Amino acid sequence: MQRWILELAAFLGVGALLSLSCRTDANWDLQNYHLYAPFAALNGRLGADYFAGGFQAYLNPLEDMPYYMAKFVLFPHAPRIVALCAGLPFGFLAFVVFQLARTLVGEPWAATFAAMTGLTGATTLSEVGTTYDDILTAGLVLLALLGVVRFWRHAVAIAGGLCGLAVALKLTAAIYVLPLAGAVAIMAPARRDLFRNAGIFTATSALAFTVGYGWWGVLLWRHFHDPVFPLLGGLFHAPLAPRLDPHDVRFLPRSVGQWIAYPLYWIEGRSFVVSEEPLRDPRFALAWLAALAAGVGLLRRRMERPEAPTLALWWFIVVAYPIWLMVFSILRYALPLEVCTGIFVVTVLQRRFARATVTRLALALLVFCLVTTKPIGWGRIGYGESLVEGKVPVLPSGALVLMRGAPLGYVVVRLATSGSRFVNMQDLALDPAEQRIVRRRLARSRPAFLLTNRPVTHAAPALARFGTSVGSGACRIVHSPVQRSIELCRIRRDPKQVESSHRKQFAREAEGSRWSG
Repeated sequence: MQRWILELAAFLGVGALLSLSCRTDANWDLQNYHLYAPFAALNGRLGADYFAGGFQAYLNPLEDMPYYMAKFVLFPHAPRIVALCAGLPFGFLAFVVFQLARTLVGEPWAATFAAMTGLTGATTLSEVGTTYDDILTAGLVLLALLGVVRFWRHAVAIAGGLCGLAVALKLTAAIYVLPLAGAVAIMAPARRDLFRNAGIFTATSALAFTVGYGWWGVLLWRHFHDPVFPLLGGLFHAPLAPRLDPHDVRFLPRSVGQWIAYPLYWIEGRSFVVSEEPLRDPRFALAWLAALAAGVGLLRRRMERPEAPTLALWWFIVVAYPIWLMVFSILRYALPLEVCTGIFVVTVLQRRFARATVTRLALALLVFCLVTTKPIGWGRIGYGESLVEGKVPVLPSGALVLMRGAPLGYVVVRLATSGSRFVNMQDLALDPAEQRIVRRRLARSRPAFLLTNRPVTHAAPALARFGTSVGSGACRIVHSPVQRSIELCRIRRDPKQVESSHRKQFAREAEGSRWSG
């Protein structure tokens, strides 16, 4: 136990120092909602603002709370300490992956090379010290897997709890529930253990999910009558849920060849294959080839059947990958698989080669991956910079701010005052119910402003729908090192425009009723 504690402390230190070397996180999602979501939850803005951080701002903010507290409450003037804290999840993940490699690979050097191969992946390294939270989620999922393959009899309940907590913190982790459940089944020594522990795993997963997400679901229900708002708004008849499709299909395979061998397509270094930014990483391609070789070897009986712990890992990867492929195909969400690619490939090699040969091949695998990998660049700023710099305009109490463009959630954190409300028009279509929300708030609020990171003229058509416009000389610049065109403008109401807008809206609704009838 003492050795484990010392190793964990060492890995946490490495993660903290690696994060410190990467500078301050300033990724797009952080600018959009990773700071705004915990801010809104802690300051009672859940029902006051409307999509100020996009629809993601209504996801469970619990995972973003530690970073927000460190940045704005505990160490507001010590960005280096914040960066050190932000690296701790990677240190924890590294500790878990090394333990998993030692358990499944056995040979110390081969296990070390296998673990390092996965931990140096393009996605994993790029997320160190960021608020994407995939690293923390991966740590929980793989700790559950480690417990199953190493301490099966005593860890099924804990593994189920970790799985449920991971899903509660980040819903995308739901793709790992079935793979983990299968690993529990594989490790069961007898059928009676299989059914008993399946029940334990299911019950503890549900309990942990309820504990981790239940409080947030209750808050969403109280404000919006939808525990997963804005998702499933039609099912729960949530009156404030906009008509949007949160499923991002930009990264799904586009051909039969991609569905079959997608990992071979993102080793070229292009963007918008499995990530918004360009990346090059051969790990999944090598794991895909290893899985193909293992399948052929087992079918032809040229490869010995692996022992239960190794088979559990193989099941976890082989089942989780197609689920991820069909649901997301976004590489960040496959981070638990990426860090296991080295272990997977080495365990396949162990079925075909001698121990010394496997160690040399594991080293060659690590070197090849390090040389050919191109990590993703998510965006960082220096320690002397702040996301919002200089003095910001002071909003009057009760002001309404219409937002146009994204990401702007981090600006709301600085601008928000008592009684102010922020409504993002970015996701508002021509739906009458959604526009009525804005009209009601405009009628109750005075004065009103526009916050945009686009040319102000581009917002004119959207403002005209509500009988408002921006006057000349009414804008002030909000300075930020990550965006150069953020402006806060005072908007004025035009009664004639309001009347004209209402007439047009009434005509559209009447036309829609006539055609629907």
